[in-house]
Amino acid sequence: MTLWLRWSLVLVAVLLSPVVARAETRVICAYDPGGRSGDYFAMLSKYATQASTWGVTVEIRPYTDEETAAKDYEAGHCDGVVATGVRLQRFNRFSSTMEAIGGLPDYASMKEMVTKTVTSPTAAALLTQDGNATVGFIPVGTVYLLVRDRSVDSVPELAGKRIAAMDYDKASRFMVDRVGAIMVPSDLGSIGPKFNNGDVDACYVSAPAYRPFELHRGIGTKGGVIRAPIAQATLQVMIREGRFPAGFAQKSRAELVGRFDAALAFVKQAEAEIPPAAWIDVPAATLAEWDALFQSVRVQLRDQGAYDGRLLKVMRQVRCGRNPSRAECAENKE
Repeated sequence: MTLWLRWSLVLVAVLLSPVVARAETRVICAYDPGGRSGDYFAMLSKYATQASTWGVTVEIRPYTDEETAAKDYEAGHCDGVVATGVRLQRFNRFSSTMEAIGGLPDYASMKEMVTKTVTSPTAAALLTQDGNATVGFIPVGTVYLLVRDRSVDSVPELAGKRIAAMDYDKASRFMVDRVGAIMVPSDLGSIGPKFNNGDVDACYVSAPAYRPFELHRGIGTKGGVIRAPIAQATLQVMIREGRFPAGFAQKSRAELVGRFDAALAFVKQAEAEIPPAAWIDVPAATLAEWDALFQSVRVQLRDQGAYDGRLLKVMRQVRCGRNPSRAECAENKE
């Protein structure tokens, strides 16, 4: 081989290498209310660094508006997206059921459930639908009901009250109607202003939203946060599986399970920042009533196709495995 030919081959390789690098870069559009300075964006940046060892370069693109992130993914502007399970339910009903109302009462149950789901060979197939693969769950915390009047702390007292609810979530619409309240269509971008300005009497969010949404303004001196778990919120990482190397999905799920406790630390810190006086504790009897109501709602939403019964069944196993004395454990409704 002549010297000229050797140098020509080297030159071609140099010129083509940037093209190859660009071709293997995948963009994940990630919602974080804190944007580029948010805790979840920081965690996902570390995740992207690890993902670079799996045969692909991952770029995390921050979004402070969840709807825009989801729409950009749907339009093909992103190869992946990070958004709440309820926002992504139209892509995968199985993984979005992780946020089923009353499905997981505490963080220990949540961790067990996530671990079971991402390590089960059976569940792996169900986490992919029409090429959209859920490749990780990030805990965002227990969802609580926030009220502007702390005397509203039971189901009967919600009747006639205006509640900000996600208009794209069938479960929210169903639940608001079930308790006789009035639904005010909202999303994560509008809940704060509506609650703070008095356009609604109540809203539901997890603790990481409390400070960025300035919800203390809506609570004031008369409202509060009802300390009763409504659901477990998650950020779910979803990708177009065909755009990523073989094996990426399962490596991603395992990686994010390993980061579960770190993400949960953000949640617990946010809960600790809510003033003690803002919390509203309810009697055990009231909690039991809520639990029975939530079970009834889950069964009805399963039958209507909003929840996936297979995941609900595993949730019940987790709840009863941790507390066999629960009334539901002697039944077979889910």
